[in-house]
Amino acid sequence: MRLAGLDTWRPAPGRLVRIAPTPASAAAAAAAPVHAGPPSYLQVDHLRAYAALAARGGTHRAWTGVATTLDGPLEAAALCRALERFLARHEGMRTWFDLGGVPGGGAPVRHLVPAADVALEAQPLEGPAGDGPAGDEEWQDAVHRLLVDLFTDTCRPDAWPGFALVVVEGPDSFGLVWACDHAFTDAASQIMLAAELGALYEAEAGRGADPATEPSEPAAPSEPVGSFLAHVAAERAAGEEYDAGSPEVAGWVSSVAAHGGLLPRFPLDLGLAPGETAPVRLRSADLLTGAEVEALDRVCAAAGARTTGGVFAALGATERALTGVDDQLLLTVLGTRRGEHVTAQGWYCTFGPVDFSLAGLDGFGAAAAAAQAGFERAKRLGRAPVPLVLETLVRSGTTPAESLGSPQLVSFLDLRWFPGVGTPGHDRGLHFTGEGRTGNASMWVNRDAERLHVVAQTPDTAEAAAAVTRYFEVLREVLVAATHDRLLEPAGARHDR
Repeated sequence: MRLAGLDTWRPAPGRLVRIAPTPASAAAAAAAPVHAGPPSYLQVDHLRAYAALAARGGTHRAWTGVATTLDGPLEAAALCRALERFLARHEGMRTWFDLGGVPGGGAPVRHLVPAADVALEAQPLEGPAGDGPAGDEEWQDAVHRLLVDLFTDTCRPDAWPGFALVVVEGPDSFGLVWACDHAFTDAASQIMLAAELGALYEAEAGRGADPATEPSEPAAPSEPVGSFLAHVAAERAAGEEYDAGSPEVAGWVSSVAAHGGLLPRFPLDLGLAPGETAPVRLRSADLLTGAEVEALDRVCAAAGARTTGGVFAALGATERALTGVDDQLLLTVLGTRRGEHVTAQGWYCTFGPVDFSLAGLDGFGAAAAAAQAGFERAKRLGRAPVPLVLETLVRSGTTPAESLGSPQLVSFLDLRWFPGVGTPGHDRGLHFTGEGRTGNASMWVNRDAERLHVVAQTPDTAEAAAAVTRYFEVLREVLVAATHDRLLEPAGARHDR
C-alpha cells in the first residue's frame, strides 16, 4: 500500500463500470428510518463544515479512498455481492445524515439503511475509449477527471450512498477504485478496505473457496466486527466525564499556552495570506530505506523509545533546524480502535498534543525518548473530547477562535501490521485523499516493509512546492543523522561530532 494522489493511479485502459445501488435500493435508502445514535465528535464538525460550504455554494471534496488491481476477468455479479456483504458488516457505511437543521444550529439526524435494503448492480460508465496503450496519458487524465467529478458528486454525507466504486475492466485483471466521504471513514479504514473487499470478491467468485461451500456462504471474512454506532455511543458516554477542569483538558491548555497560544502551523511560507486556502496538492518523498530504517529502530530502542518517538523527534528536529526553536508542539492523529473495532470501518480518530523540548539533548536517542514521552502524554490527553478542548482554549483566553481552523496535523502509521498485508488488494493498493482546499501542510509519515515515506497535503502554490521540498530535504538529513545517533542542530549552530 502506498499513499499518494489519485492522479498517480494509472490503471490499464479498459471499460468503466460502476457498482451502485439499484433504483429500488436507492429509494429505500432515501426513506431509511432515523437512528437515535448521534454522530461522533469528529462527524459533527465535518457535517457542520459541509453544511456551511453548501450554503456558500462551495465544492465539497472531503472524500478519501483506495485504488488497487485484482487478478482475473471481472465477475460483476460477484463484486456486487461482495460489496453488499461488506456493507452489511459495517453499518456506519449504511448511514446518511439529515442536515436540514444544521445551518441554523440544529443537530444532524442519522438515518441507517437496513442491510436488507441494500442491493447493488453493475452500471456501464461512459468514459474515454479503453483500447489505447497502458501509457496513454490522455486516456489516464480523462479517467482521473471523470473519477474526481463522480466522487465529488456522490461522496457526500447527506445522501446514500456516500461512496462510489468504479472498475476499469481488462481481459485478465481489473482496476478497482473506491472513494467515500470522510464522515464515514478514516485512513486506516481505507487501507484495510482493499484487502477485505478483495477477499470477499474472491470468495464470491469461487476462487480459493472450499468446493463444498455454498455461494451464499463463501470462505471469506464473515466474523462480526465492532459497530461504529456503538463506538460513538461509548465515546459520547466517556466524553460526559470531562469538563474544563479535567486534568486532560488542563494539559491541553498548558501545552498550547506554552507555545504562544496557537496550534501548530507548517514552519515555512506556503505562499498564502492568513486565512487563505488553495487547491490541495499531495507531495511525497522517501526518507529512509532498508538498513537505514532498521538502524533508526535500533537507536530508538536503545534509548527506550519506539520508532513512533523517533519519527516525532525527527519532525521536531526538522522544525528546529529550520527555525532555531528548541521547544516543539506537534498535533497528532490518534487512533481509537480497540478490541472488536480493530478491523471496523468508520472514523476512529481523535487528536493529541505532542509537547517536548530538544534543548540540551545529546544525541538523537535522547530526542526520541523525549518525543516518546510527549506522545504517551498525548494519548492520555487525547481522551478528552476535542470540542471541549477547543471551547476551553477559547474561553480561557488561551487561543483566539479565528486561529483554530486547519492546524497542521502529523501522524505515523506502520503499514506492516495492517490486516491484509501480503494480499494483492493491499500490496498493489494506493490510498489517496480528496482534492479540496487547504491552508496548511499536514503530513503523514508511513512505514512499510521497504522504506520510511512521507506524504504532505499541501497548497498548490509555487511557494508551497519550494517550502515542502526544502522541508523534506532537511527531514531526510535529520533522519540519516539519526541512524548514527546524531541530533541535527539548527543551521547556525551545527558542528561535526
